[in-house]
Amino acid sequence: MLIRRYLFREITHTFFAVILVVLLIAISNRFIRLVAQAASGSISPNVLFEVILFQIPELLAFLLPVAMFLAILLCYSRFFAENEIPVMLACGISWQRLMTICVGAGLMVMIIAGALTCFWAPKSAQYREQLLHKEGPLLLAQTLAPGRFHLFHQDRLVFYVSELNDNRTELTRIFIAEHPSKQSEDDWSLISAAKGKIYTDQNGLTYFMLMDGQRYQGTPGKRDYSIVQFESYQQLLEVKKPQEGLFFHRTMPTKMLIDNPTPGNMAELQWRLSIPLAAPLLALLALPLSRVAPRSGRFGRLFVAIIVCILYFNLLTLCKRAIASGTLSPWIGVWWVHLLLLLFALIYLAKTSGRAFQSIHWLRHRIYE
Repeated sequence: MLIRRYLFREITHTFFAVILVVLLIAISNRFIRLVAQAASGSISPNVLFEVILFQIPELLAFLLPVAMFLAILLCYSRFFAENEIPVMLACGISWQRLMTICVGAGLMVMIIAGALTCFWAPKSAQYREQLLHKEGPLLLAQTLAPGRFHLFHQDRLVFYVSELNDNRTELTRIFIAEHPSKQSEDDWSLISAAKGKIYTDQNGLTYFMLMDGQRYQGTPGKRDYSIVQFESYQQLLEVKKPQEGLFFHRTMPTKMLIDNPTPGNMAELQWRLSIPLAAPLLALLALPLSRVAPRSGRFGRLFVAIIVCILYFNLLTLCKRAIASGTLSPWIGVWWVHLLLLLFALIYLAKTSGRAFQSIHWLRHRIYE
């Protein structure tokens, strides 16, 4: 009991340290991407921290099994390097007890990761999408950068403004070029205005209100074009308004995925179940990988462990995409990847603990009797 508490306490401390470091790295990476999107005008800087906050459950669910894998690997490799585990084995502590501690820690992480992937991560993803859609086109308008060209309407509308006021609602020296229809690629509509402003109507649609300008419409190179001078002119920024209740695979509740077994939904459902299931499997694999030879470095097999972990998650990702595209049956799905890792972990553990050689010796003895 004392040894179990000692090993579990060391694994727990290392686990919290690893998850903190890995989570900070992942959040920093996502934050840099969001800052780049805000600088390019894709999202508003005012919602950066809220978007990051809603991404934490999804990141944490994916990083928990990896952090447990690294924590067991680091702890047990230190115990092997400092001859603590060899002494335990010599005193009668079996490999089965060491394996029980690893798998038990992995099962605890599996429960937490399962709650995140099946409930909290879809909820946070839904809130994140609602936040972005709630702001809608207004966010795009508020992130306009003076002196730069911006694209709207699926790249069919080019917008340019020379100056903006401090509230980013009043515009000066505006230029708009637009393809009014997809059928006629040569038909252009050009608008120039001295000033304008941005407003949202009662239906949630965002408009440019342009004043004191001209509108040119026609085909470049031909003389059959029209010129209209106006005192005020309204230009719709976005045509479509996001539909209420529109769910994507990541934002759909788990029950909705089960009730609608489409290939995309089955791929997302199996992915949500695969992340928690990876925790005990990786914990089991970490035990034989943590064994280091005498007078060897404690990080000798860390590179191999990381490569195995990367291959494992890449195979899961490939299977998820194959299920979503319909090229792989959901009955096969990602389960063969988990089974392959389980067999590899058990065979490697039997080889490391010497059970494999004992089984081979026993089998030879039975054959030659």
